[in-house]
Amino acid sequence: MSNEPEPSVTLPWLVRLRWLSVLGQAIAVGVADHVLKLGLESGLLAALVLLAAASNLALAGLARRLRPTWSASAVMGGVLTFDTLLLTALLAASGGPMNPFTVFYLVNITLSALVLSTRWTLLVAALSFAGFGALFLLPTDMHALHRGPAGMVPHLHGMWVAFGLAALLTTFFVGKVTRAIAEQREQIAALREAGARNARLAAITTLAAGAAHELGSPLGTIAIAAHDAKLSLERLPEAQPAAEDLALITLEVERCQEILSLMAGRAEQTAEDGAPLGLGELMRSVRAQLGDERSARVEFRVPPAGENLDVPPGQTIQSVVALVRNGLDASPDGSPILVEVQAAGGQAHICVADRGAGIPPALLARVGEPFFTTKQPGRGLGLGVFLVRAFVESRGGELVIQSEPGQGTRARMRIPLSAALRGAVS
Repeated sequence: MSNEPEPSVTLPWLVRLRWLSVLGQAIAVGVADHVLKLGLESGLLAALVLLAAASNLALAGLARRLRPTWSASAVMGGVLTFDTLLLTALLAASGGPMNPFTVFYLVNITLSALVLSTRWTLLVAALSFAGFGALFLLPTDMHALHRGPAGMVPHLHGMWVAFGLAALLTTFFVGKVTRAIAEQREQIAALREAGARNARLAAITTLAAGAAHELGSPLGTIAIAAHDAKLSLERLPEAQPAAEDLALITLEVERCQEILSLMAGRAEQTAEDGAPLGLGELMRSVRAQLGDERSARVEFRVPPAGENLDVPPGQTIQSVVALVRNGLDASPDGSPILVEVQAAGGQAHICVADRGAGIPPALLARVGEPFFTTKQPGRGLGLGVFLVRAFVESRGGELVIQSEPGQGTRARMRIPLSAALRGAVS
């Protein structure tokens, strides 16, 4: 991948800078002709300013029709090369090397160094050097700009103004483009991280699907044998400890089967779409999977009855269940869990909040990594949040976990709705 910024990042700011430059040129020509009465070739200067404005109109139209295959260096290099030649023509018609605005050569060179390759920067620098040198070859009255009662004062004032404008434009443009490039790189890093997570998810789900197929029969046999043995030992008072151990084995086998089934099911639901998810169905399904005792602690805040969310039903329900279970496990007995659901701006917003002990900042950054869990050993596999994040990001959304020690934890899912429903909820 090329390290140069995309035209979509640099061209909009260059268009704005060039409009400022056109405005400044027009004002400078007007002041020189009507206020200072310098006797410059105002017609030629006006034509060059109009040429700059027309070229920027063309550049603005080009910026709105960008193509991914276009090279940033070719577009930006061509524009800055043209601007260097145009600046040379403007200077030649307005005092030559004595014009204080020759400092603007350095603006073009600075912009080239910021957004172009070394080859393009050297080209712009060479053109600037050659253009400035060519101004000395023109038949120019070296004292024309100094005549009048004030002598050198207008020229010195012009140098001061030109320096200030060059510094201002350079600082403004460099700062804006630097921030835009930084944002672009952050987005690229986020996309790479999401791609790595999706690759890990694909590997885990593929492994789980195979493991579920290969281990399903042995685990089923173990569960049946342990259950039958437990029933037999329960009739013998002296064998109660062994019966309890067999009951524990049965529970652990069921937990293994549930984990494998969940992981394998994620592989099969990757492309799930279908009917929209009704809010009533969401609440019923979540409560059914949690059981009566635990679901009694869950409070739902949802839009009016009858509204649907155009999101994958199965994976959305499983994601909410996973987050609610985490909240229940982290909260004191009897503490409620709040589930808020909203549809706005073409997106479904689902928030699960608990009043538990919270997550320390050092661990919060790792929440969502596969096989990382803050639960006690044996109470979690560390895949719940990872699977939720993978699902949400696969739909173009995001999962944000907010937590402070002693203040509880809030897990916010943002899932884009399909285009069919966006107009209704916007």
